[in-house]
Amino acid sequence: MNNLAVATRQIMWNVPFQWLMYPLFIVSLISLGYGLYQQIARWRSGVADKERLSDYSRRLLFTVREILLQSRVRRSSIAGVFHSLFFYAFIIFIVTTAVIALDYDFGTRFFHGYVYLVLTGISDLAGLLFLLGLMMAFWRRIVIRPGYLATDRKDTVALLLLMVIILTGFMIEGLRIMLTRDPWAPYSPVGQLTGQLFGGISERVGLTLHAAIWWVHTACVMLWIATIPYTKFLHLLTLPANTFFRKTKPAGELKRVDLEDLMEAEDFDPEAFSIGLDTIADLSWKQRLNFDACISCGRCEENCPATASGLPLSPKSFIAGMKEVMVLDDTAQGESTAGEFESTEIMRNAFDENFSWYCRTCRACDEVCPAYVEHVDIQIEIRRCEVNMKGRMPEEVEQMLRQMETNGNPFGHQTERVKWTKSLKIPVIKPGESCEILYWIGCLSTFDPVKQQIAQDVITYLKNSGADFGILGMGEQCCGDPARVVGEENLFQMTAKQQVEELNSRAFKTLLVSCPHCYNVLKNEYPQFGGEFQVMHHTEYLATNGVSTDPGSSSENRTVVYHDPCYLGRYQGIYDAPRQVLQKLPNITIVTPDKSGWKSFCCGAGGGHFWMDFKADERINNLRIQQLKETGADTIVTACPYCHHMLEDSIKLMNLEEEIKVQDIVSMAISAEKLE
Repeated sequence: MNNLAVATRQIMWNVPFQWLMYPLFIVSLISLGYGLYQQIARWRSGVADKERLSDYSRRLLFTVREILLQSRVRRSSIAGVFHSLFFYAFIIFIVTTAVIALDYDFGTRFFHGYVYLVLTGISDLAGLLFLLGLMMAFWRRIVIRPGYLATDRKDTVALLLLMVIILTGFMIEGLRIMLTRDPWAPYSPVGQLTGQLFGGISERVGLTLHAAIWWVHTACVMLWIATIPYTKFLHLLTLPANTFFRKTKPAGELKRVDLEDLMEAEDFDPEAFSIGLDTIADLSWKQRLNFDACISCGRCEENCPATASGLPLSPKSFIAGMKEVMVLDDTAQGESTAGEFESTEIMRNAFDENFSWYCRTCRACDEVCPAYVEHVDIQIEIRRCEVNMKGRMPEEVEQMLRQMETNGNPFGHQTERVKWTKSLKIPVIKPGESCEILYWIGCLSTFDPVKQQIAQDVITYLKNSGADFGILGMGEQCCGDPARVVGEENLFQMTAKQQVEELNSRAFKTLLVSCPHCYNVLKNEYPQFGGEFQVMHHTEYLATNGVSTDPGSSSENRTVVYHDPCYLGRYQGIYDAPRQVLQKLPNITIVTPDKSGWKSFCCGAGGGHFWMDFKADERINNLRIQQLKETGADTIVTACPYCHHMLEDSIKLMNLEEEIKVQDIVSMAISAEKLE
C-alpha cells in the first residue's frame, strides 16, 4: 500500500467470452450510426438555412463553453442539479473507459500508479453522484410531478436502464474487490462497501455472479448506445448540435427576404410565392433540428405568461405538435401517400386557428430552453403565413393593421402627432440638417396623453444636460413593430424602408428611444434595409450621463420595484443600466421580485396583444401586478410605455390606485432633478 506508483488492477478480470464484447459493440455502433443517418437525412430534407453555416470558430467556442459550464441547464433548480451530475459523471466515465480501452486493446500503460488511483477514485465518486442524480430525477418525476413535465413511460424506462448500468457497475466492482482482496480498495470506497454485501458467499459463487453481472452490465451499456437515436438519449447529440447552430444574430432580428426586390426580379413566379410557414415542406433543416433537440423538459411552459394566465398555449406542446406533424408527414412521404395526407398544413392539422396568436413574443421560453429551441421566431413565421398568404387573423389585428396602413401608425392621424410635437417647442430636424442626438419619441408616447409625460421628461432631461438634440416631427411615423410581430411582413417592410429613408436624410450621432419595441426594430431590423444607427435607450443614456443624487429636503421615501420589459431585457440584454439609475436616485428603497432580470414576467402587451384581448383565466398584467405588489413596493418603475400602460390598467382593474402606482424611470430621475 505504500508504493502508490505500482497501483493497478487486472483489466477484464474473470470475464469469460471476452471476444463477444467486440461484435456486440459493432452491432450497437451500427444501430447508432443508422439511427443518426435517418435523423440527419430528415433534417437535411428541410429548406436551406445558410445563416447557420458561418462563423464556425465562434459557434464552437460558445458550444464548448455552454456544454462544459451547463449554464442554461443549471437555471432550473432540481433538474439543473441532477442533469449536471449526469453530465460531469458521464465525462469521467468516458475518460476512464477510454484509458482502460487503450491499455487493453493497444498495450499502453496509462491505467497504472497515480493515474489508476485518481481515475478509480473519481469514477467511484462519479457513479455515486450519478446514482444520486437518478434518485432526484425519479423523485421529481414520481413524487413532485410538476404539471409542465412530460410523463412519458419511455423516459422512465430510460432512467431505469441507467440505474441498472450504475448499480451493476458497483456490484461487479464490489465483487472484484472482495474476491481479489484488492489492496487498493480504499480508493474505491463505494465499490468496497458494495463488496461487503457479498461477504458471505463462496468464491465459486462469487466468480460466477461477478461474470454474470459483468455481462448484464455490458449488455445494458451496449443497448444504451444502440438506442440513443431512438430515445430521448438522442438529446446528447441534438442538444449540442442545436446549440452550435443557434441563432447568432440579435434576438430581435427576424430572417426575411426583401419582398420588393423579390417581386421585381425577372424570374419571380407569383404561383410559387410564399411567406412564412404553411406546410411541413416550408421548414428549414434548422427548424427540424429544433424539434428533435427539444426534450420536453417543460421549462418553457413553466415560464410562459400565456400558459400561466390559462390560455391554451404551451411552448412545449407547440414544439411537440410541430414535431409530431413533421414525423407523420415524413412517414407519409416515405409511403408515397402525401397526396392523401392532410397533416402537411401546419395550422389546420396541428393547432387550433388561434394558437399562434396567444404568444406574447416575450422570449421567456427561448431564454430558459437548455436546447436553444427558437420558439418565438417559428411562431412569427406561422403568423406571416396566416396573415400574408391565408388572410386569417383576429379582427382586432386586422383593424390595427388597417389603421397603420392608413395613418402610418396604429393610434391616430399624423396631424395629431405634428400638433403635439409642435407644442414641445424643440428643434425639428429636417432632411439635410444635423444634431448630436435624434430623439425617436415613439407612437404610444406620442398619442397617449399619459405616456406623453415620458417623452416630455426625456426632453426635459436632454435640455437640462445641454444636449444638442432634435426630433423628426412629421418625418417620424411608426417604426413598424406592430406589423412585424403580427406577421404582416409586407406592411412592415414598406414602413421600415420609408423610415430608413427619413433617418438617413438626417445626420446624427445617436438615435435615442424610449420604447424598447422601437429600440429593437431600429437597432436590429433596420440594418437589413440600409439603416445602420447607433441606437440608445433612455435608461442607457441616463446611466451614462448621470442623475441627481441629492437627497433633497422635502422628498418622501419610497419603496420601488423595477419591472424588466421583455423587449429591453431578454431581447437587448439591458438589465444593468436601469438598476444603475435607480441606485443613484435619492430617498428610495429598491426591492426585487422573484421574477426579475432574465426571469421577468411579461406585462402581456407583447406580440401585438396591446390590441388583442383573448379570454383567459386571469389577465397576464394582473398576474404581474400581483407579483410586484408582493414585494411591498409602493411604486412600480418600468422603462417601456407599453409596460407602463398594461400595468397601470391592471392597477385600475384591481382597485389598487391608493396602494401602488406606475412610473417610468426617466420621470423618477426628473423628479430627483427638481428636488436638487
